[in-house]
Amino acid sequence: MRRKKLFQSERTMEYDYIVSKEQPLSFVAEAFQKTLVNIEYVNVDGNLKVLQFTSSLAGAGKTTFVSNLAYLIGKKGKKVVIVDLDLRKPKINRIFKAPNENGLTDYLAGRVKYEELVQFSESLHTHFIVAGERTTAVVNVLETQKLKDLIARLRQEFDYVLVDAPPVIAVSDALYIARITDAVIFVVAQNEAKRSIINDALKTLKQNDVNVIGTVFTQVDSRGNEMYAYTYGYEYGYNSTGDDKLDQSIKK
Repeated sequence: MRRKKLFQSERTMEYDYIVSKEQPLSFVAEAFQKTLVNIEYVNVDGNLKVLQFTSSLAGAGKTTFVSNLAYLIGKKGKKVVIVDLDLRKPKINRIFKAPNENGLTDYLAGRVKYEELVQFSESLHTHFIVAGERTTAVVNVLETQKLKDLIARLRQEFDYVLVDAPPVIAVSDALYIARITDAVIFVVAQNEAKRSIINDALKTLKQNDVNVIGTVFTQVDSRGNEMYAYTYGYEYGYNSTGDDKLDQSIKK
């Protein structure tokens, strides 16, 4: 139990540690590589450019997943941007060690221009948009025409637009965001997930006609590499079918 708490704490503190960059030959980095290959296979026609990442509850590791995936996409020479639409608990700014200002909400309010909104990290080969000033009118923000127009512009200018979205169970934000994205990748923290919660979240997505193209498992028990599991605690898998029959894989 103590060890589990340790890598929960590290997961919270080290958003700016991109394992695919720092340890490219590790088994975790290889898992990210395989995930990217699977996403590209599902997206063979190139129609899925705006990808939303969500989970059932907070703490599943989706922000870490998005940042590593973006790095690998950028490293391949493709143009990628991460958009922080988790407006209640934004974290993308932590990845890039950037202040959470001149962001999405500021742009939508007319306080910053597009050229100020989209930032770029040379070291991570990634463009990014932080959430910006906090707002209590999150749903109103997500329904604005200006946000739809922004996503449409990003779709034209980038090969991939990766959207970090809130969990499904906690708030309804993810469902509103799904209306302006092409597909959803569902992130599951395997060691902490309860099958009833996961299935409820997936059922909610399907009832709202959300295009779930895959499931990513995080916090898998990394047996056989105990030292790495101790210092990072992540492993990723990918299910390109989007099937919600996760009961055999998810811990009760």
